[in-house]
Amino acid sequence: MKLSEFDIDFNKFKNEKDFFSFKLNDAFFELKENSLYQHGDFNIDIQCEKFEDTIILDYTFKGNIKSHCERCLKKIKIHINTFRQDVLKLTLNNDLLNEENYLSVNHPVYSVYDSIYEQICLDIPTRLICENSEIQKKCTIEHLDTKPIEKRVDDRWAELKKLIKK
Repeated sequence: MKLSEFDIDFNKFKNEKDFFSFKLNDAFFELKENSLYQHGDFNIDIQCEKFEDTIILDYTFKGNIKSHCERCLKKIKIHINTFRQDVLKLTLNNDLLNEENYLSVNHPVYSVYDSIYEQICLDIPTRLICENSEIQKKCTIEHLDTKPIEKRVDDRWAELKKLIKK
């Protein structure tokens, strides 16, 4: 998977509307350096609608992130089913091209990678625990069987404690 696969060239639109679909897997997260997540499967559908000076992108996200519970360390899946809309403005002003939602009229190519990654990160719960996953159950933490530690009393200390009580 390459970052260039996420570029949309609005000059190549067949009509005012066009549709794009992406199937994302672990390779998607490997593209981002220091990615917060490494494993997941997503289907992303994007409907683009081009107007005279505006482009509207409607994203539909369906999929899940695979991780480990922060409490019990079991494998969990966090399900994501959400919607996002981006509005891009076409401009000739070079000062505005440095802004986030502006594209050049002469070269309207937009990478949807960052928008997709950002929305996935925003929809993941703050705590990756079993209660927030698909199973929605409380964590069951299994402790090793440990025998209670016997308190062995050192006779020397017992004698000293008697002095404190006096």
